[in-house]
Amino acid sequence: MRIDLLGAVTVRRDCGTTVTPSAPKRRALLAALAVELNQVVPTDRLVELVWDGAPPATARAALQGHVTGLRRLLDGGLVLATRGAGYTLTGGPDQVDAVRFERLCGRAGVLLPGRPDAAGPAPAGPPSPPPFPSPAAGRTGSEDPALALLRTALDLWRGPALTDCGSALLRRRAAPRLAGLRARALDRLAEGLCRLDRGSEVVAELIEAVPARPADQRLAVRLVDCLDQAGRRAEARSWYDRVTAQLSSAPGPALRLAGERVAGRSSSRTAAVAGSWPAAAGGPAPAAGGLPRPAPSQLPRASRRFVGRAAELARLDAATAPGSEARPVLVTGPAGVGKSSLVQHWAHRAADRFPDGILHADLRGFDERDPREPAEVLAGFLAALGVAGSDLPASLDARARRYRELLTGRRILIVLDNARSHRQLAPLLPDPPPDHAPDDALRTAPDTASDAEHRSASETERDRPGPVTVITSRARLRDLLVHEAVTPIPLDVLTPAEALELLGRATDPARVAAEPRAAAELAERCDRLPLALRLAAARLAALDLTCRTLPPAAARLFALLGLHPGVVVDPGAAAVLAEVTPAEARRLLAGLDAVHLLEESAPGLFARRELVRLHSAGLAAELPAGQGQAALDRLIEHYLTATAAAVRSADSTTGRASVTPPSAVTPLRPVALAPAPSPPAGRAPAPPAAARTAGDWFDREEPAVRGLVLRAERHGRSAAAWRLAHRAGALYAKAEDRRAEWWTTAESGLRAARACADPAAVARLSTDLAVILVGRPDVRAALGLLDQALGSADLIVDPVLRHQCRARVADVLVRAGRPDRAVPLLADVVARARALPDDRLLARALDDLAGAQLAGGAPGPALAHADEAVRILAAHPDATETVRATHTRAEALHALGRHGAALTTVRLALVLGRTQADPGVAARSHALLATVLHTLGSGSGSGSGSSDGAGTACRRAVTGADR
Repeated sequence: MRIDLLGAVTVRRDCGTTVTPSAPKRRALLAALAVELNQVVPTDRLVELVWDGAPPATARAALQGHVTGLRRLLDGGLVLATRGAGYTLTGGPDQVDAVRFERLCGRAGVLLPGRPDAAGPAPAGPPSPPPFPSPAAGRTGSEDPALALLRTALDLWRGPALTDCGSALLRRRAAPRLAGLRARALDRLAEGLCRLDRGSEVVAELIEAVPARPADQRLAVRLVDCLDQAGRRAEARSWYDRVTAQLSSAPGPALRLAGERVAGRSSSRTAAVAGSWPAAAGGPAPAAGGLPRPAPSQLPRASRRFVGRAAELARLDAATAPGSEARPVLVTGPAGVGKSSLVQHWAHRAADRFPDGILHADLRGFDERDPREPAEVLAGFLAALGVAGSDLPASLDARARRYRELLTGRRILIVLDNARSHRQLAPLLPDPPPDHAPDDALRTAPDTASDAEHRSASETERDRPGPVTVITSRARLRDLLVHEAVTPIPLDVLTPAEALELLGRATDPARVAAEPRAAAELAERCDRLPLALRLAAARLAALDLTCRTLPPAAARLFALLGLHPGVVVDPGAAAVLAEVTPAEARRLLAGLDAVHLLEESAPGLFARRELVRLHSAGLAAELPAGQGQAALDRLIEHYLTATAAAVRSADSTTGRASVTPPSAVTPLRPVALAPAPSPPAGRAPAPPAAARTAGDWFDREEPAVRGLVLRAERHGRSAAAWRLAHRAGALYAKAEDRRAEWWTTAESGLRAARACADPAAVARLSTDLAVILVGRPDVRAALGLLDQALGSADLIVDPVLRHQCRARVADVLVRAGRPDRAVPLLADVVARARALPDDRLLARALDDLAGAQLAGGAPGPALAHADEAVRILAAHPDATETVRATHTRAEALHALGRHGAALTTVRLALVLGRTQADPGVAARSHALLATVLHTLGSGSGSGSGSSDGAGTACRRAVTGADR
C-alpha cells in the first residue's frame, strides 16, 4: 500500500486500486499520521489537526472511530497502533512519498535548517549557493551522483503537497516545510545540471516554481541562467524583468549578476525595445513629455487546435464592439471547458482593435496554489505599463489608483483569467468610462460646421471608450454581477461534432473518420471537455508511436487485452486471451510494462490507465470477428473457473468475509451449479494464490467479472452471463461495499437468464436481486421478485434443482421479515423432499423450516423439526449441515426455557464446528452460548464462572472464530 501526500492525498493498494478515504476527517487523520511516519503523534495534536483547531466535545470518541476505520483500510505493511497518549503509523519509508522525498533529499545533501537526516546533521544555517559560473562557460567533470537522487525525489511531486487533505490547519503547518525542501532540491539540481551544460532540462519546473516563490532570488537566478543556457535569452531577460518588478527591495548581487549576463548577450533587437523594461531591470523609465507609452503584449500564445465556439466568439465581439456599453465581460464554466482558450483565441483575433496593448494575468483562483493577490498582479501590470520598479507604489490602494490613471483614455484589453472572487478582482478593474451625451442630443442634426465637427469628435471618443476587461472564472461570481454589471457569457462543453473535430486536429482526422465509434466514446469519456480531449489526444499519439515498435506477439496481446474489462491483468488471463503459456504471457506483459503501456503495480499484476485501455479496446474492435469472439469466450470461461475457485476458497476459510452478526439469519446459500469447465492444461487459474484471500482476489477482479457479465450479455453469450453473475453472487454477498456493483451484475444476469428462457436461471437471479433489495431495505420490491422466483422455480423439471430454488426463496423470505410466508412454503418443501433420494436435502429443509418457525415465534414445532434433522444427519457425521441443525436445536431449547439442555447442545455445536470451519455459524453459536450462560448465571445468583464464560463467549462471537 502507498500513501501519496505530494499532491492530492491518495491511497493506493499494491494492485493499483485507489482506496482514498472519502471522509475529509478520516483523510486528515491519515495524512497527519503519514507526515510523521513511524513517530508517535499525540492524540491532542491529532484532534486539533483533524478538526482544524476547533474540535467538538465528542472529538476524541469520533477520532477513535476514524482510527478503527483506517485500521480496516490499511494493509501491505502499514500498521496504525496506539502508543501511550497517541498513535503511530508504522511502515516502510517508501510507502509514503513525502517521507521518501525527504530521505532522497537527505542522501543528496539537501536539508532544511534544523532538520537532520540519516545523511548527517543539518547545517547551522541556510547554505549559500555555490558560485554559479556563467552559462556560457565550459562544463567539465562527470555527473554528481546527488543529481540522480534529486531528480528521483522531485519526480515524486504531482502538485502542491497535501492538497485535499481534509485539514487546512495540517496543510498550513506541514506543506510549507515540504515546499521549502522542494525549492532547495530544485535549486541544487538546477545548479548541478547547469554545470553540465544541461540547464534546459529544468526550465519548465523553474518556470512553475519561481512565480510561486517570488521572494526566492536563488530560484530566479537559476531560471534566468538556465534559460540563457538553453538559448532562450529573450525569455531570460523577460523573467528577470518580471521577478525584479515584484521584489519589495533591490535585487541581490547574484540576481543582478544574472541580469547583467543576459543583458551582455542581448541582441540588438532586445536593446531596441529596452525602453519598455522597468528601471529595476536596468532599462530606462518611461519617457515623459509626449513620448510613446509602452504598449504591453502579455497575451499567451494562441492554440492551433481551437475549434468551434462560433456563438460565444460572436457574443464576445458584440460585448466589446466600439460603441457598445463598456461593461466587463465574464466567461464562466466548469474546469477544463475551455474558458481560457476561448478568450485567448478571441483576443488574438481581436488584437488590432486594441492599439494600446493587451494585459493578461492568471489569477490562479482555483489552482492548488494560493490565489494571486491583487497587489502582486498590479505590480506586474504597472511594470508592463512603464512604471519603474523604484516608482512602484507600496500599498494596494496606491497601486490601484496609479493603474487606473494609466488606463484612462487608452484602448487596451485586460484579460483576468481564472478569477476567484469579487474581492480579488475589484482592484484590477479600470474605472468605467464617463457618461456620453444623451442619445437625443446626438441625433439632432447639426446646424453649423462647428456642430458637425463637435459631433465627429464625440463619435470618435465614443468609438474609443477606454479599456475593455474580460474575466474568466469557474464561479458564477454573483457579487461581480451585482456590483459591476458585467456581461455574463456561460460556456458549456463542446458539441459532439466539435469534440470530434478537436480530436481530429489533435491526432489525425483520417483516423477519427475511420473509427467514429471509438472516437465518439473517447469524446464522451472526456465529457467533451477541450482540456481532457487534448490530453487524451496527446497520449494517444504517444501510444501509437509506441505500439508501432512492438514485436508481433506483444502487439497481438496488447490488442487482445482490449477485451479485458478489468483494472489489472494477470498472466493467467493474458495467457487465455493470447493462447500461450502463463510463463510466455508473463514475458509479454513485462515487455509492455517496459514501454509504459502497462505498469506492474504488484508482482504479477499489471495495471492499465483508462486511456491505454480504450486504445487497446479500439485495436480489439479491429480484430477479425472470429478471433475476437473466440478470445472473449476463452476469457469468460477463464473467469467462470476462477470465480468458482474463489467461492470454494471463501467457503473453506474465513477470508475477508464480514462475520455474520449474532442476530442475523444464516448466510444465503447459493444454488449449486454444474462444475465449471476445466481449463486447458497448464493454464488453470488459482485466484487465492495470486492474492492473500478470495476476498482480496475479488476486490481486485470485481470490475473484470462485472464487465464480462455485461459484455457476455451484450454479445449473446446469455448462458455464460447468468452463470458468471450468479456464481459471483456468493462473493458479492460477503462484500458490504459492493452492493451497487452487485445490483448491476445481477440485473444483467437476470436479463440474460430470461433470454435463455431457463426457469432455474430466472429463479436464481431473481433471488439474488431480492437479497440486495432486502439489504437496502426495500422489502416490497424484494417480495415481488421472490414471487417471480417462486413461479419460475415451480416450472423446473429437475426435482432436486426445484427443491434448492424454492428453499432459497424461503430463506430470503425469512431475511425479509416474512416468516409467515416462509413457513408454509418450507413445509411444502419438506414434504416434497421426503421423496428425494438424498436425505441430506430433507435434513437441510427441516433445519430451514425450524429456523423460520423460530423467527415466527413457534419454538415447539421448531424443536421437533430440528430434532428430526439431527437424527437424519447422524448417518452423515462429516456433513456441514450437522453444525447448523445442532445450533438450531440449541436455539429452540433456549427459547423453550430449557437452558441446561440448550447449554449442552450449543457446546456440541461448537465442538462440531471446529471441524467444519463455518465462521458464520461459529459466531452465532458463541453468541448463543453467552446468552445461555448469562441466563443461567442470573437465575442462580452465583455463577461468577458463568459470567466469565459468558464474557469469553461474547468475545468469540465478535471475533467470529473459536480460537
